[in-house]
Amino acid sequence: MSAAALSAQARLLAVIEALAGHEVDGLTLTDVAAALGGITPSTVLRDMAELEAAGWARRVPGTKRWALAARPIQLLINFQSGLARAKQRIAEVESNYTRLPA
Repeated sequence: MSAAALSAQARLLAVIEALAGHEVDGLTLTDVAAALGGITPSTVLRDMAELEAAGWARRVPGTKRWALAARPIQLLINFQSGLARAKQRIAEVESNYTRLPA
């Protein structure tokens, strides 16, 4: 499916994926449009404005480039914390089943 045929929500996710890995230098609207194929830089600008308002994208200071903002990183940190808690809980349950009776 071409980027032009994507729903607005799917297109926003595709924009986020295009920005990933370009946190330092960012990408231009044209770069993002080319990465998605089939959409215009003006559409990307509207998407960036929405992502910026939600804390998912930011303008790279002093440039016409865009990069991921802190929000996706915060979600990753929360995910990693939750995963660590789950691993600890699994270890506790495993310990309960593998302990030899006294």
